[in-house]
Amino acid sequence: MARSTITDFIFPWTRPAPRSRRRQNLDVDIHDVGGALATAGEATTTGTSYQNADPDLTVLVGEEGKKFQVHGQLFVAKSKFFKAACSTSHFREGVEHLVRLPEINAESMTRLIRWFYDAHLDLPTDIISDEGYEITLNLLNAADFLEIPMVINIITKATQNYIWKCNSWKEDVEEAAADEQKKVDLMCRLYECGGEIDTVRLNAYLENLRESHKMGLFINAIKEVEDCHPGFFNDTMVAVYSTV
Repeated sequence: MARSTITDFIFPWTRPAPRSRRRQNLDVDIHDVGGALATAGEATTTGTSYQNADPDLTVLVGEEGKKFQVHGQLFVAKSKFFKAACSTSHFREGVEHLVRLPEINAESMTRLIRWFYDAHLDLPTDIISDEGYEITLNLLNAADFLEIPMVINIITKATQNYIWKCNSWKEDVEEAAADEQKKVDLMCRLYECGGEIDTVRLNAYLENLRESHKMGLFINAIKEVEDCHPGFFNDTMVAVYSTV
């Protein structure tokens, strides 16, 4: 992304009218986002009878083809991908009761399967640590591929709450910049998957950045994003403008 694009947006000759603030019910702690959406998760499986049935769908995951035996009816109810793949009239997978997912790693599928069955998504407490970031991003990519908007919603809420509560940065400049890049990349990917960051949470985070004299980290991270999602770019730049 060109440097001038960001500079012109933050310091324009004509100030853009800010977008109306979106307010959501975000009183959910990152440790309990799965539980908070459990009711909604259970609602999507109303009428299914998998509890007393043997698993009838085989899922082979990753390049190594790790095997998972699951209940197809449950997966069809929660995933648009599985709903399409298990349609016997259109796809071989529906006839064979076998779905191959080389694009998804086994750890992500294990976490998703737990969510499929008990509506609890096991997310890292620190989604910006090296391991936490990889787990979270892999889960987000898997949910996007499998078309599971509820999981994308859970990860969105967890990310929002994480940045909202973030008020400290590492002393080492390079480490702080690397962490900021992860936050920005994750938020941008959320937008690409259909999520978005609540304005109130984003403004609070940027205010903490400004007070800590770390706003430059955020701006530099935005510059490093290739093909930045326009909705994410617009929301973040309006938020930056409101705090400078």
